[in-house]
Amino acid sequence: MINDSPAPDHSTTAQTVLMDASERLADAGSMDEVVEVLRQTAREAIGAEGIAVVIREDERCFYAAEDAISPLWGGNRFDLSVCVSGWAMQHLETVAIPDIARDDRVPHETYKGTFVRSLLMAPIGKPRAIAALGAYWSDVRNHDPETIRRLESLARLAAIAIDKARLLRAAEESGRQRALMLTAGRMGMWSFDVATGELETSATCRTNFGRDPELPFSYAELHAAIHDEDKARVQGAIETSLRTACDYDIEYRLLTPQGETRWIGIRGQPAYAADGTPVTLAGVSIDITERRRMEDALRTSAATLEHLVAERTRELLTTQEALRQSQKLEAMGQLTGGVAHDFNNLLTPILGSLDLLQRRKVGGDREQRLIDGALQSAERARTLVQRLLAFARRQPLKPEATDTSALLTGISELVATTLGPRITLELDVADDLPLALADTNQVEMAILNLAVNAKDAMPEGGKLVLSAHLQSPGTDHPSVPEGSYVVIAVTDTGTGMSEDTRLRAIEPFFSTKGIGKGTGLGLSMAHGLVSQLGGALTIQSVADEGTTISLWLPLSGGLPTTPGKAAIMEPMVAGIAVLVDDEDFVRASTSDMLTEIGFEVIEARSGEEALAALRQGHHVDVLVTDHLMPEMTGVELARTVLAERPGLPVLVVSGYSDAIGIEAGFPRLEKPFRHADLAAKLAGLLCRAGTPSTDIAAAVL
Repeated sequence: MINDSPAPDHSTTAQTVLMDASERLADAGSMDEVVEVLRQTAREAIGAEGIAVVIREDERCFYAAEDAISPLWGGNRFDLSVCVSGWAMQHLETVAIPDIARDDRVPHETYKGTFVRSLLMAPIGKPRAIAALGAYWSDVRNHDPETIRRLESLARLAAIAIDKARLLRAAEESGRQRALMLTAGRMGMWSFDVATGELETSATCRTNFGRDPELPFSYAELHAAIHDEDKARVQGAIETSLRTACDYDIEYRLLTPQGETRWIGIRGQPAYAADGTPVTLAGVSIDITERRRMEDALRTSAATLEHLVAERTRELLTTQEALRQSQKLEAMGQLTGGVAHDFNNLLTPILGSLDLLQRRKVGGDREQRLIDGALQSAERARTLVQRLLAFARRQPLKPEATDTSALLTGISELVATTLGPRITLELDVADDLPLALADTNQVEMAILNLAVNAKDAMPEGGKLVLSAHLQSPGTDHPSVPEGSYVVIAVTDTGTGMSEDTRLRAIEPFFSTKGIGKGTGLGLSMAHGLVSQLGGALTIQSVADEGTTISLWLPLSGGLPTTPGKAAIMEPMVAGIAVLVDDEDFVRASTSDMLTEIGFEVIEARSGEEALAALRQGHHVDVLVTDHLMPEMTGVELARTVLAERPGLPVLVVSGYSDAIGIEAGFPRLEKPFRHADLAAKLAGLLCRAGTPSTDIAAAVL
């Protein structure tokens, strides 16, 4: 007999429990915490004899937690198609079953031995359910609308908490690439040219605005789409950002071509020319329509509850601010490393093709001058990418004999640009300085960090002196080991430091700039760098007078390492090379280089294609393979080939940031590279192997 009698009136208690659950869900920082809150609160909030939290794992349902009068299915997994929770998640619909014996969706064998006679099951998450929340009773009953409403409200709150937990987890996963982060957050990228009014958008950005991702999207179309009530506010935010250099951070409504009203979240930053003229405004967009709708619904039904959640969220954000600052540098490094890696892939065919045209002396004198100029620009781009990678910490430390005079002269223009027009830069470099032992890229980044610190210490302008001299520490610097050093000093006329601040300045995360204005890692990283090189960092400062930061670099007995044109080599071998790369332009450029060196080239787009070619029994002299490829990496391909043909030499050519997973024992050549670079590496590798015409060199790009 069905129980139609109303349950005891406990709406006030249930509402209180629901509010408490909402507050605790707002504090949850992980999926496990969300599940635990639901386990502890859902049963009382719904008035059920048992509840279960079910997590979707691809095509299976995992019963992650339960709270019931007797055991249910905690810890078990079932196919999505054979359980009630799977039905609810697939159909995005709350399931209400008065009598489980009369419903075909219920797997009756699974329910044998449990107390369950009736149930409710609500999906969690839209547009794709990621979990479900079930409530169970021991009697047959018609479920009243109020109980169903509370279950669905708790499911919606859980969806918000799970989304938040996922965002927090994504922010903490420093190994994620930029594209994955943007895709996971459904964020689109955009850039607005202030002078021309041109707008560039990514496919995701156009989708967020309700546009066809394959069609262009102009700024005029964007402005026309903004809701009339929000246009003045949007225009004011843009003008304020460009005028004051503050973040462009706004949420507003827009109308899609289909007549739908959406909410869009925009975050961007302006960029300026050297004279202070705004050049671009660029950032990200995200469709926040569902979030705003949920906020409106919660505001209508429970204004007090929303206020409590907002307060608790603000408290959480405040307590996390210090941690966020420590993560900022790593996040910037990930983004910079990813961009630099992409540029390396672009520069490889450009540099290789220009090099080929120059070596073949294509055209007349004028054409050759143009090619030479393009090559010089490509080489400068390669140097810039190396500096970006050094900032992103994607390069191993490479101590080498370094001409500090040339280093400071080369970086002075970038330092001057960083300082801006209100600060004067002076160079004071001694003549005939001996060579120092240093990693050029890392020292350049340390100097740039020190210049940025000096700029912050001179808000009203001033002077910065960049100097280099030969010194011995003597009694003035007892912490520096005895010996002779090339000392690079950065001296400013800024606010200086107190003695207490000077003593703590190199501590990791120590900063006097305030929350949100610095990571406190610049000096500690510079200190770690020179210590690793066998030198030291010293600080001399007087409050209100200025500061001098000195990098003590040990002397080197080697010859200077300077970039230059590699010698063009004649073809050193003649044989067959299997070339593997999923990037068509990189593969084509490398194929031309190998042909010039003297190889007949067999091209493959993947590791599987390469293995198929090798296993056909053809004689192959060299295997050249990209590292980061779908399904099988270059290292995995090289290991498979070496297992079948032991003793083969291996050459690893990487784009710096994709070098993770490459054994240290593999000789490597970095992208971008020229014909002579590849020829020299292969010659050296095959010479060491002793049989240059018959051995295989596996070059991982």
